[in-house]
Amino acid sequence: MTTSLMIIQAILSVLLIVVVLLQFGKGAEAGLMSSGGADSMFTGAQRGNILVKITVVLSILFMGNSILMSKLQSQKSGTSLLDGEAPVARPLNSDAANEAAKANSEKAPETTTTTEETKK
Repeated sequence: MTTSLMIIQAILSVLLIVVVLLQFGKGAEAGLMSSGGADSMFTGAQRGNILVKITVVLSILFMGNSILMSKLQSQKSGTSLLDGEAPVARPLNSDAANEAAKANSEKAPETTTTTEETKK
């Protein structure tokens, strides 16, 4: 069932891409159907209305199929790949690095004063 839904998803995505490319822009006729032979098939208003409706239907089907596939996949696997992994012991953000640099810089002047006192 998942395989058939994935095939349907691929077909829907290709159809959605094609329909979006067929639409024409506000000021420029940059769509795929802007050639001379295609203009005689629909008038500008009819072509826009039909393509908008097809785009809406395809996008609803695409989103519905995506949600259905995610529900099926989440029911299939109840565990994550990372459930057995041990947590990271050190922090991964840059705040910890900044705090470590501040701590090292505070210790550095103390060691220089002790070395200057030993030279005297």
